[in-house]
Amino acid sequence: MATDDSTGKSKIVEAKARNKGLLALFVIGLCVGMVIAEKLYVQRSRSQLRRKLSVTQTSAGSMYLPGSVKSEQINVNFSAPARNDLEVLLRKIAPQQEILLAVANKNTLWGGMLETFTNGLKDTGVQNHLILALDEETKKWCEDHGINAFLLSLEVHKAQAGTGDNHAVSAMKFGIIKRFVDIGWAVLLSDVDIAILQNPFQHLYRDSDVEGMTDGFDEQTAYGAIEGFEDPSMGWARFAQYYKHFNLNSGLFYVKSNKRTVDLMNRLDTRLSKQKYWDQTAWNEEIFFLSHGSYKSPQVSVRVMDIDQFMNSKRLFKDIRKRAKAQRPPKPVMVHVNYHPDKHERMRAVFKYYKDGDEHALDSFPGGSEPGS
Repeated sequence: MATDDSTGKSKIVEAKARNKGLLALFVIGLCVGMVIAEKLYVQRSRSQLRRKLSVTQTSAGSMYLPGSVKSEQINVNFSAPARNDLEVLLRKIAPQQEILLAVANKNTLWGGMLETFTNGLKDTGVQNHLILALDEETKKWCEDHGINAFLLSLEVHKAQAGTGDNHAVSAMKFGIIKRFVDIGWAVLLSDVDIAILQNPFQHLYRDSDVEGMTDGFDEQTAYGAIEGFEDPSMGWARFAQYYKHFNLNSGLFYVKSNKRTVDLMNRLDTRLSKQKYWDQTAWNEEIFFLSHGSYKSPQVSVRVMDIDQFMNSKRLFKDIRKRAKAQRPPKPVMVHVNYHPDKHERMRAVFKYYKDGDEHALDSFPGGSEPGS
């Protein structure tokens, strides 16, 4: 009699089906578990990252507030006798060891430019200011108008003869600044073709040896950008990169008082006393040329001033004033009329625009120096 194994086969089939079902459930469960675990991991990682960012911003965020971080500065012993007449005056008008300094001669009195400049000092309450007068007439004018002044009779360096009065005087500024930083005073150097609209000392970061205004007129030209260079003859190595930015302007900068800045001023003063050269070119070369071989740079740390706070006239007249009102940045701290020859007229217009609220004060001026620009 033959054995009927259909029942056994049926049980085997059922067992296989159950195993497949269990395996499928296991795989599904494993996948679901992995997905859940991954989501939990990502969520935990994001939470940790947010905490890290929060801690970083809390601890380091204050570094980016003006004046919250101080770089190295020579301390002055106020209990000791002053070393010279300049220090006597500085102790009186700038005991916090910071001074806004402008170098001026009688040429700046013609047409009232120095008066326009110093009105900005008065309006913004900059008490720690000083006009370094190169002649008696300028010093007397300052005293008559309630402006701090110090007379320093200097001869133009022979190397700068024939460069024009403005350039020759400008080339002397580094030797003048050296006298200040050498005795412990930080200097905010300002040309007189600048409209002062807010107290600049409330907007300095002071975290670098040099904090300077740029001739750049947008973010890339002011703060720098990586550019590409191509040489097809190099084959697979045909592409290289370099970094570029516009020069710092030598007419508006803040310089700390320390060994590096004293060295920088010494170098510039010595160089321009012997070499017929534009002071702004020398200023940037000494700051940015890298140490190499036997040459060592002054190795000063550098910060570029915000282009919408310490604004040059190209950015204002070619860009900012043409924007819709809602897209214009807030009132700048200082506006330097460095890009245009009609300096005084534009200075007065800047004051009318920002101080007096005359929205059409800038309308009559072209963007550049050419009509219709």
